[in-house]
This record gives sequence, C-alpha cells and structure tokens, in this order.
Amino acid sequence: MPHASNLLRVKRLSRSLPLLVSLLSILSLLAPASSSAQEREAPATPARPRVPVYDPGQPVQRKVLKNGVRLLVQEQRTSDRVAGVVGLKMGTRYESENESGLSQVVMRALGSGTGRRSGLELQLELLAAGATFETGAGPDMGQVSIATTRERVSKTIDLLSDITLNPAFPDTAFDSARGYYLGRASDDIGGPLSGTYAIFLRTLYRGSPFERPALGQVRTIADCRRSDIVALYRKLFVGGNMTVCFVGNLDGKKVMAELEKAFAAAAPGAPPGPAGGDPIPLAADTLVSEERPYRAQSLVYGYPAPGYGDPDYPAFMVIDSYLRSGDRSPITFWLPERRLATGVGVLYPRYPKRSSIAVYLGATPANWKAARDTVATVMRRLTTVPLDTGDWAAHLRRVQNAYFKDQDSPLVRARDLARYETLDLGLDYPKRFETRLLELKPENVRDAAARWFTHACEVTFLPSKGDSGP
Repeated sequence: MPHASNLLRVKRLSRSLPLLVSLLSILSLLAPASSSAQEREAPATPARPRVPVYDPGQPVQRKVLKNGVRLLVQEQRTSDRVAGVVGLKMGTRYESENESGLSQVVMRALGSGTGRRSGLELQLELLAAGATFETGAGPDMGQVSIATTRERVSKTIDLLSDITLNPAFPDTAFDSARGYYLGRASDDIGGPLSGTYAIFLRTLYRGSPFERPALGQVRTIADCRRSDIVALYRKLFVGGNMTVCFVGNLDGKKVMAELEKAFAAAAPGAPPGPAGGDPIPLAADTLVSEERPYRAQSLVYGYPAPGYGDPDYPAFMVIDSYLRSGDRSPITFWLPERRLATGVGVLYPRYPKRSSIAVYLGATPANWKAARDTVATVMRRLTTVPLDTGDWAAHLRRVQNAYFKDQDSPLVRARDLARYETLDLGLDYPKRFETRLLELKPENVRDAAARWFTHACEVTFLPSKGDSGP
C-alpha cells in the first residue's frame, strides 16, 4: 500500500509542526498580526481604491522621567477596560553568545513574587483586581502587560510597578523557568522541521545575533545560574530602556501622575546596544543538506527580506499573505491539496532591518523534488510577474484588515504604542505603514521581491540510507 507507506514516512515530520507553530509565535511576538484571514475572495473586476482604516484615537500624552523612563497615556472611552504595558529592548538582538535565551528565562520568572509580595500573594491580588498578566520576549523586545477594569487602574499601576521594579526571582521560579525553556530550546533544534529552520537561520544570518536559535542555545540555558538572571535583569530593567504605556477608559492626567510616582524608583541607565552586526549576505544560492534518521525529507527554502523598519516592508506583507494563504496560495494550499507535502507553512520573522521569508515543509523522498521545485518556482516568479487582479485585491485587503485588527482593544493599543516607542519607530508608524501600503501597485511588490530575492538559502534533512524505505 504505497499511500499508507507515504503517510507513515511523514508522520514524524508532522509531529514537529506544533513546535514550529510555537517558534513562529516567539518570532512574531509583540508585532502586529500578520494576515491570516482565509475568506475566499475573487473579485472579477479591479477593486475600488482602499481607504485608510487606522484610527489614531485620542492624542497620546508623553513624558520622560529624569531616570529615562518614557511614559505614554492614551484615553480610550470605548469600553470599561484599561491596559498597561512595560516595553524593553531585549531578546536575541541584544544577547551575547553567553546570554542566548536568558531573556526568555528572565521574563518567565519575573512575575513569581516581589520584595513586597510572595508569589501566592501576588496571584491573589491579581485575581482580586480581575487582572490578566502576561510576560514575553521576542527577537528584539520584551513586554510585561496587565489588563483590568477602569475601577482598578490605580491598583494595576501599583502591581505592574512592583513586578517590574522589585522582582524576587525565587529559586523555585528560576528553576521552573530554566527547565521550561531548556526543554523548548532542545525541541527547537531536535525536531525535523524546527531543526531544519535552525540551520537556515545559522546560514542566512551568519555574523549576527539572529544566527542563533530563536529560543536560545541549549548550552547557555543549561549552564545559567540564578545570579546570571539577576544580572541580566539589572542590565535591562533600567530607566533608559523602559517604556510604560497605559490605554483605556481612564483619567489621563491622573494616571500620568500616578505613573510618574510609581516609576521614579527605576534605576537610571542606558538601553543595551545590539550584540552583533548585520548578517553577512550570501554570495550565491546556498544549499545545506544533512542526513538524519527520519523517514521523510524536510525543507526550508527562503530569501532575505526587509525588516519592519525598511520601506519595502508593506510590500512584503502582501507577499507573506500571498504565500501563506490557506485558500489561494500555490504553496500552502496546493502542495497539501495535491499531497506533495505536509506541514507546509511560511515564516517571516519581524526583525528590525533585515529579515527573511521562508517556506518550510516535509515530504516523502518520492515527492520532495516536486514540492521543492514548486516552492522555488513560485518565489522566483514573484520577482518577474506581478500578482493578478484577484490575488492583489484579496491580499491587500487581508494585510490591511489584519494589521489593524482589534485596534480598539486597550491591550492591543497599549502593546503597539509601547512597541513603537521602545523600538524608536515613532508613534505615527502605523499611519506611515498604511499610507505606504495603500500606495502600492502590483508592480511595486514585484520590484521589491526582485530587490530582496537575490540568493536563495535551501536547507534539507535527508533520510538516512537505512531509513529511506522502499
């Protein structure tokens, strides 16, 4: 039964798909959502010109404290919710070789107790305040966020400042956080698809911090001690590296005064500098292949791409939408539909200057070449042929709608404002992004692809000779 045999061969590759989805969430953390709408749209005639949907809301109050902390407050009276976010430059871009992955451990252990509150007391107070609390770190930024109702905004400010300025890092919390990310980092390089992508990063981003695994190096996390986490915290959580943003149904002047008082205690200090330079560009198309004991063959195929600070970024958001679309893409839709590949997806990490866009998949040895050639052909065609009328109208709409989805949510707005301020993009970044997006024509997207799709990077795991099957 050849068909059943093929299914058995790709089974192990399919198991690594949840891990790669988790990896994608880390890489895109803190960035606006990529286009994921899957509604079927096929306009027969050119769509009318799109109109802006971005709503800047009420003016943002901004103040910089003497210790460098930047405070942002925006009134938003559309609901009874309030959200607060502390943003910091941290993560892969700012980690040295011996710090790789430690930002993740710091953020996971951060909310496990303070000098004033035990972990249990902290959880009880958050529960009593009806507050949700989250932490996370991405490639170049970390955020601590809290959300509650307008009646509890003062309590929320007190909790958020205590957590970020006075963490206790109890031994149990450190051990738990280190163990959690040690497991994830191990899986990150051990699975077929995620391991293939780790080699892709190492090849395409050689010479920059981004060549290291997104979740950190196993060795670094395994060897770290609580003192290393405390030292990294003291390095990062300084006034000049902190943006505090509150959005929601609140009294702006009152909240600004409370934030000034609460965060005046932050230690002064400058933000970290990048731990390395820009990636060394590939000199030619590059193929890396290794034998592994898997019954199927994996592939990651991609090119350099603009980061979120580059003028070509809006054009590549359209390309990203086209490649990953579950109902229109010749890759993510048709390859599984024709049973040429499994676990097909697209990764476009939100890096600052230079990023990459890559397709990943698994396939049986018999189907691998057809799947690989399809990916290569589709991506190269983007550099020579503009998207047709139907695809252009659908993906322009999807990018715009997805980028500004939930913009009225206080938590989403607070996270976005903190991101733009922390990364020095300017609070008008979303308006500039949308203006640029709506000015695009299909030919502009084609030309952007031609500028960036210079030399391809292709990484594959080959089944070991004894595991290739009949």
